Amino acid sequence: MSRFPYRRLAAVALVATLSLATAATALGATDRIPVSSTDNTSLSIVNRIGAVDNVVLAMNGRLDRILGSVLPEHPPAPIFEARSSLGTLIGTIDAQLCNTDGAIGTADASLADGDVFASDLSTTGLDNQLTSVSRVLVEANGRLVRILGSHPPSPIAPDVQVALYAVRGHAAVGFEAITSRLGDAIHPPSPCTPPSA
Repeated sequence: MSRFPYRRLAAVALVATLSLATAATALGATDRIPVSSTDNTSLSIVNRIGAVDNVVLAMNGRLDRILGSVLPEHPPAPIFEARSSLGTLIGTIDAQLCNTDGAIGTADASLADGDVFASDLSTTGLDNQLTSVSRVLVEANGRLVRILGSHPPSPIAPDVQVALYAVRGHAAVGFEAITSRLGDAIHPPSPCTPPSA
């Protein structure tokens, strides 16, 4: 397989990250990472999956900010919930890449979250931020399930595999950041080998 799709996805991710940073600066709140995304069904499946990836990248940015502010004595439940949401997303991708059953589901076409608690570093404010991250990730997973369920499950085109592995990789980064912060040994499963087409 050509390396071009990887470079293209990396460029798209970089542009998305820069766009999010620019939007936050324009709002005058450099700490905020708002997200707004609509599933455009007229786009290719790769671009639709890429939009989900952009959401995951934004949530990773929020997690970096949140985990840097969480004190050691912070109640772990909201942190576990955020990691669980990332684990569910990884599981959805693995189910698509590693078997031929496919995924069927529905989800809203649009998701939006203004990251309104970004400046609240109290325990309640950090819990609200983590809850917001979890909610956005659940919506992103629901959208991915709907996208994948609208296409035949097998064989998976190489460019779709690349797009799914990109989302998986970014979700795993967030998952591992939480694991590192909690100091436990819970890690996402290793990527599977996709079935041959």
